[in-house]
Order: sequence, then structure tokens, then C-alpha cells
Amino acid sequence: MREWHVKNSDNILLEERVATREAGEVKLKMSKISLSSRELVYLASEGSKAHEVPGHSAVAYVSEADEDSGLPLGARVVVSPFVSVYERGKQGIKTLGVDVDGLLRDFVCVPQENVFPLPDGISDEEAVFTDYIAIGNKALESIECNDGDYILIVGANTLGLILSQLASYYQLVPVLVDLDSDKLTLAKSWGVTYTLNPTYDNLERRVTELTGGRMCDAALFAGEGVSLDAAIRLLKDGGEIILGGYSFHEKHSVDMDTILKKQLKLRGISNGYGEVSTSINLLANKIIRTDGLISGNVDFEDVPSAITDCVRYPYKFTHMLVSVQ
Repeated sequence: MREWHVKNSDNILLEERVATREAGEVKLKMSKISLSSRELVYLASEGSKAHEVPGHSAVAYVSEADEDSGLPLGARVVVSPFVSVYERGKQGIKTLGVDVDGLLRDFVCVPQENVFPLPDGISDEEAVFTDYIAIGNKALESIECNDGDYILIVGANTLGLILSQLASYYQLVPVLVDLDSDKLTLAKSWGVTYTLNPTYDNLERRVTELTGGRMCDAALFAGEGVSLDAAIRLLKDGGEIILGGYSFHEKHSVDMDTILKKQLKLRGISNGYGEVSTSINLLANKIIRTDGLISGNVDFEDVPSAITDCVRYPYKFTHMLVSVQ
């Protein structure tokens, strides 16, 4: 098995080791691996004590599996990165490519419960976003909202764009905020009605106008479109904020006075465990669009140059799709 280790931007190594499948695991031949440019910049510049191998989204083919797995050899599957672990006396979730080494390899062995067969109607380019859809679905299911409620979504990154579509599907009204006009234009092309850019829009005035003065019922913080303090001013009293996504966010100061006075609820959701099957169904039924999210393609052997490009031009790329021959 070959795997790419990213120690920093000047130290990217292709290493080899034996991939031994244990009972209850499935050995996969990787086909397409999606690399978030944000993840690559974080790993290459700051490094991680937890892992060096990036990659939390991938499509693969079954190479070996237990006879009773129901997974035939050669089956096309998507890999869920959310691994159930038992540590220190309690059950928890670790995410491949975030908490532990990820999927940027030519072969990988993962627990059988992390392997999901893909219908023919879902392309590889769509399937690599099932983990983001899973996180988005888990975030929306966790908030207490009614049909027609306004949901502030901060950040038109991958998760924010998917959250906007999910919110509309669940009869909520998304208000997407970001500084990137191109990403907001993409959201509009997908049917997201309300997009705001703080460069041109007075956020408090526009949200007041859109909601008839009641402000947003909840906020889903997916990126750095505006500061957390700016977001909480757009919420109604008693509203809630969900910090969602993988832990590559910049640090933010929080206005505790406003949170206390408005009696806001603040929670974090960093995985989509249990939601991958739902994600596949949403893709199969064409509820979620992903066209435009992949901004580059690269062969497995050329990963170092792709990472160098992402570090050099951090806003040029969204996701790199790595093809494994």
C-alpha cells in the first residue's frame, strides 16, 4: 500500500506499508479521493499531531471482504470517514483525515460499517461529497425549527452550499452569507434565493427586511464569511448557533454579553455519523447539487504539486479530485 504523508509544505512523502485486512474490515482499491484545499493548507502549514495522511472523502472498489459482508468483489462504494471507536470507557467518533490518518492511499482497510454501495445514478464526482451532506443533515436535524423559519448560513464553502440546499429541501428559508461573490453566484444558480455579501450589504438591515424584523431563527456557522459576533447579532432572542464542519476553522472571539442577553444556544457538530445512507439517497434523488465544487483534477503520483498549488493559491481551489490508477 502506498500513502502520501504531508508533514509540511516542503516535506510530502510517498511511503509504503503492508495493508493487512482484519476480520470485519473491507480492503478497498481507491479510485477517486477528494482533497479539500482548506484541509491541505492547514496540514501543510500548521501540521497535525493526530495525522499526516489527508483525505476524508473517497470512492473505491471492494478488493477483499468477509464472505457474509454482502459486498461483492469489484463493487463501487463510498467510504464514510466517521469511525466509531471505544476509548477511555466511552463510545466516540473519529474522522479519517481529521483526527487520524486519512484516505490518500492506493489501498485502505476500513471497518465494514464504513463502506456503502453506490447506485449507478450517482457519479464519483457527486459521491465524494457524501460526508459533507451527512454533516449538514445532522446539523439541520439537531435544530428546532418550523417550516418557513429563516436559517442564517455563514460561509459559502462546500458545507455552507450544501446546507443551503438542505435547508430549502426541509422547507426552511436559508440566508447565505459570504465574501466570495463567485460562490454566492453558484448558490443562486442552485436556487438559493437569499445571498448576502458583507462587502456590499448591511447585514443587520437586510436580515431585518427579509424576516420582517423577527431576525433569523438559527445560524449554521460553516465558514468564515463573517465573524461569529456578527452572526449572533442576526439571531432572534432564544435562537441557536451550530458550529459545523471539520476542525480546520480559524479561531474566533465571541461576544459573551450578547449571547447571554439573547439567551442563545451554542453547539458544535463535527461529524455525520449515522447519516451517510441518507446522504446517498439525497444524491440519488437529485436533491443536492455538487457541480462546481471540484476545481482541479490530479493523478495520485502528482499529489505534491497539487498541495503546493493549494498552499500558494489558497482561494483558487475548493476541492482537488485525486485519481488512483
